[in-house]
Amino acid sequence: MAPVVLAVAALACAAQRADASSAEPPAAGAIVEAYNAGIQRARDAVDSLRVLQEMEEPRENGPALREVAALSHTRSGGMVRRTVSSTLTYPAGEYTLASLTGPVLEPREYGIRLVGEETMDGVACFRLAVEALLRDRDHIDGDVWVSRGDCSLVRIRALVSDPPFPLAEIRLDKRFSPGPLGFPLLRSHSGEVRAGLVLGRKRGVRHISYRDYVVNGIPERRTDD
Repeated sequence: MAPVVLAVAALACAAQRADASSAEPPAAGAIVEAYNAGIQRARDAVDSLRVLQEMEEPRENGPALREVAALSHTRSGGMVRRTVSSTLTYPAGEYTLASLTGPVLEPREYGIRLVGEETMDGVACFRLAVEALLRDRDHIDGDVWVSRGDCSLVRIRALVSDPPFPLAEIRLDKRFSPGPLGFPLLRSHSGEVRAGLVLGRKRGVRHISYRDYVVNGIPERRTDD
């Protein structure tokens, strides 16, 4: 399944590279279509997934708060999160397979504009500016970088379009890179939260990393192997 995912996405993006060499810039709609198809095929390819999640929350006074958890997903049971150890003082959030593969950018849910081409995290990318048409906690405003090679997800920097009360702002920075089956998976996620007047305009930062993915029983190759 994974080679098919990558091959279809690569063909779609190859057409965009051809367009880019002409006088007309590549069309954002075609890039997004190829990107969305790749995300959906990646999700469809996953029968099972396991990954270790590590969180760190710096504090001005005292040691950072930390939590280690194991996430496991199956097609029939969905995502289960098991805490291994923790000193965090509030919940770590909810996670789904979509959290790890990245969002689908539905044209009916987002205004999307192609900003241009640039290198992000060492990858030649198309940069897309997105603005949520549906204003809720599940949609974002910001920038999405997708590979020029296959329109796969590389980076997201964004704000949650409508944070849940009493939060005033949630700022996200997510990095993705290929996993065991070749399609991108979430590797790191930094989130900065700003509370409103109710909580005294407090700010909090949380850094999350993901390692040792196993997808459909296939472990990823360790960099030290």
